[in-house]
Amino acid sequence: MDNSMKKLVDSGYKMTKPRLAVWKCIGKGKRPLSARKIHEKIGTFDQASVYRALNLFESVGLVKSETIRKEKFYCAQDKPHHHIICRLCGHIENFPCTHKFNKHKNFTDIEHRLTLYGVCVKCTQ
Repeated sequence: MDNSMKKLVDSGYKMTKPRLAVWKCIGKGKRPLSARKIHEKIGTFDQASVYRALNLFESVGLVKSETIRKEKFYCAQDKPHHHIICRLCGHIENFPCTHKFNKHKNFTDIEHRLTLYGVCVKCTQ
């Protein structure tokens, strides 16, 4: 069992087949995926099970979500990163984050989100 699934079980939840399938799909991805795309990729479970798994993973802190072009996308919360999106075709890639917000005199538990937009290599050719 990987550390992420251990965190889920330690939080009091069972590792069901739909949850495992959704997690494997997210873990393979090098870019964020929508619930619709995850459902298409795994196909064996209904869309409601995919949404329930994603909501649970987000509440436990295994995934982060971000709304991009009016659709919610999910990615594993492993290494800090942002997303860069092609303005023309919508292609999304992860972009490493090097920002460190250890403490600020009036805040704790600081989070940030940054979405970058550009034109991908395919669209420039």
